[in-house]
Amino acid sequence: MPTRRVRTVEGSCWVCRERRVMCDLSLPACGKCVNTGRVCDYGKVRLRWTDCIALRGRLAGKKIPLYRPPSSQKNHNHDLLYFENELLPRFTLSNTVPRGLDLAALSRDPILLQSIVAVGTAHQASRIGHADATLSSSKNRDRNYAIRIFRKNLVGTHAEEANNSLFIANVLLCILDGIIEQPSMEDSATHYHILGGKAILNQWGGVHGIFQLKNELLVFMLSIFATMDLTHAILIGEEPHLEASSWAEFGSCNTWWGNVNPKDNFLETMAIFSQLATLGHGVRYLNNTVPIGVLLSIQMALGRQAHRREDCEDESHEGLRWASFCSVYHSAASIYLYRALSGLGVGHLLVRQAVASCIEAIGGTTLTPQLHHCILFPLLIVGSHCILQEQRLEVRRSLHRTASYLSFGSLRSLDCFLEELWIRMDQTLDYWELSWWEYFDEIANVTCLF
Repeated sequence: MPTRRVRTVEGSCWVCRERRVMCDLSLPACGKCVNTGRVCDYGKVRLRWTDCIALRGRLAGKKIPLYRPPSSQKNHNHDLLYFENELLPRFTLSNTVPRGLDLAALSRDPILLQSIVAVGTAHQASRIGHADATLSSSKNRDRNYAIRIFRKNLVGTHAEEANNSLFIANVLLCILDGIIEQPSMEDSATHYHILGGKAILNQWGGVHGIFQLKNELLVFMLSIFATMDLTHAILIGEEPHLEASSWAEFGSCNTWWGNVNPKDNFLETMAIFSQLATLGHGVRYLNNTVPIGVLLSIQMALGRQAHRREDCEDESHEGLRWASFCSVYHSAASIYLYRALSGLGVGHLLVRQAVASCIEAIGGTTLTPQLHHCILFPLLIVGSHCILQEQRLEVRRSLHRTASYLSFGSLRSLDCFLEELWIRMDQTLDYWELSWWEYFDEIANVTCLF
């Protein structure tokens, strides 16, 4: 009797598995699901909903369906639960949300509520794709209404509580337009959201005032904004809002990277990045030349951090996983040092060594899936300087590994940017000699990655 032919392939989406057909494994949605208008899902655990209740997985027993029709959206319990259980965990390394998150208080705050509804609807639309026209329409309506409420409340004087709400709402708008949505290269909404966030901080006491309030959600959102602002500044050539010394203030706070001590390797790396971005602003706009002594001192500081990873001998130790995560950011900082501040080309030996070091960490076994989800900015920097095909393949693997979980439009923009950049690099060696800011000009204004 002939052996029954197996038509499925490992890693197939759930729809292709159930239909027992060949899946092309395309991300974020396979070709068969796109052609038939089905929802494509590659998740390890598939949630099944009965009367809007999840039967399996982390959300078992909770009434939070992925989508409700507009007629039932007057009750925003669903939106708040989606924000707490589905959206915020995608912005943390610990997969947990800030303690003390009061959903009832958020529901009574019109500024925050509308922004939460907008980011939640946009993320659901990103997960489902273009198959649901009603959800796509709701996404645009909710975004426009959130911006209208935000601008209305921005005018005039406010109590401290309203100021905090406006800042958090601004961060959510940055997340919406710079991360969740897939921005067009002509759209600069993200850039203006970041400028708005800086203006709010300047007008209402700055970051030090936020730390003094000891509001966990506020500090958590500040950690996201500070990272988006820093990565944006590095790409565009502006000065970051936070000074290098301010990063230590995040020590012992609940942030997107977790609760670490003020002298942690990651905070030191972000402080160095802030210093580099400030120097880069002078190079780009003031025609400054960075003294060789300053460059060498920063290079030595990054080298000392790299040795900390080598000192972790036990590969199962949590410290090695954290050191590997930090090393990815070290490599990106080194590439910026060599390319933006020293003027070296893509093919220079020092640049190649930094790329190889980062690819080794990305392709190794020490980075957990959750850590992989938070290296998007280093992946952009390192991936843009990959010359070898095997290195590019490793970057693609990392991006695809993350895309199915995060469901962020910025990942699709990043993927397209890298593909086009690699084609240009292969076609002409002149592209290897472009300045840092010419290199990232197309993507600098439209996305926020970390």
